[in-house]
Amino acid sequence: MEQSGCRPALGQFRFLAHELRLLTHGKSSRWLVLFFEPSAGVIISYRLDRCGYLLCGQIWTGLRVLFLPGFWFLRLLSCRHEICFKAAIGRGLQVWHPTLGVVVHGDAMVGKDCILYGGNSIGCRRGVRRGELVLGDNVTLGINACVLGPVRIGNRVTIGAGAVVVSSLADDVVAVGVPARPQA
Repeated sequence: MEQSGCRPALGQFRFLAHELRLLTHGKSSRWLVLFFEPSAGVIISYRLDRCGYLLCGQIWTGLRVLFLPGFWFLRLLSCRHEICFKAAIGRGLQVWHPTLGVVVHGDAMVGKDCILYGGNSIGCRRGVRRGELVLGDNVTLGINACVLGPVRIGNRVTIGAGAVVVSSLADDVVAVGVPARPQA
């Protein structure tokens, strides 16, 4: 589990650098237009917000008001999204087509290399505590896929477009439908 303090907070900048490299697809010319892509703005605003929370703890909620103009500017470069700064998301977050909307609950714990294709919601059906809404490593959510906790999603799971996950999924599965069920 992530801890607050300087080292984890500064780790958000390493995560951000890695994620921006993923967005450029290894092409140096893409760095020129990267900051005008909505995906980059979403990831930058989440990582900066998360860094502030890890540095300041609970008082970050009040201090965010001081940084509001900066976050508004990032929203102009990207699009509306609600990725809570309390959500612990591992390295390698990719958000494709964020103009469809992305919502991540503050108690969500998401592993590394998560891919969100837009219109996604990672939230809850009832009160969820930290550790009850968990997505493993290498999880992909198709367009408009939703995960509604409390659930545990295993590693290397693909959730199909429009699927609604309301129960836990094991490792290495593809789940589709409403409610989502693993495919054979």
